[in-house]
Amino acid sequence: MRRTVAVWCMVVLALVAGVSACGVAADDGPKAIEAEDLPPDLLDPNPPTSTTISGSPTTAVTVYLLVRTGTTTRLAPALREATDASSRGERIAVLLAARSAAEQEQGLESSIPSDTVLLDVEYVEESNELVVNLSGALFDVQGAELSNAFAQLVWTVTELDGVRQVRFRVDGEEYRAPDAEGIEQEGAVTRADYSQLAPR
Repeated sequence: MRRTVAVWCMVVLALVAGVSACGVAADDGPKAIEAEDLPPDLLDPNPPTSTTISGSPTTAVTVYLLVRTGTTTRLAPALREATDASSRGERIAVLLAARSAAEQEQGLESSIPSDTVLLDVEYVEESNELVVNLSGALFDVQGAELSNAFAQLVWTVTELDGVRQVRFRVDGEEYRAPDAEGIEQEGAVTRADYSQLAPR
């Protein structure tokens, strides 16, 4: 019995010695940790909660959507943000963007199909004319809705300085834009071709 107790005492002493050897040595006092050894999130007491990167400053620009009252459809000006208010291509891209929740709540609509893509623009200074080249998805609508879509485009781009008339290409091919009555027009079109849809 005494032999067993002695053995157990030796085992306990060995374990205690092992734990002491693995422990952290006592320091004389607190020590400063170098900044490069600190985790990055400890260096900033108020780390950001979002990974969003601030974009370029924006400017409110006017584009034209549609508002319907009974059987009457009219153009309606709407303000949207653009990073370059003078960019002809960006102005069209801003128009082609999806409607915001606020615009939907206001009952504003667009006849331009959502998958329509701006391919390129060309400005002809001599005639103050903008040539707009769009994808064929524009023709996902027909009839009055197609006329409405062209009206939105024409009224929007003629907000730009120096643009008085617009010609269209679809997938690079010349296209005669229909006026408000659906009649295809030769050459460029202006706001006057869509006066029936003018805002009130």
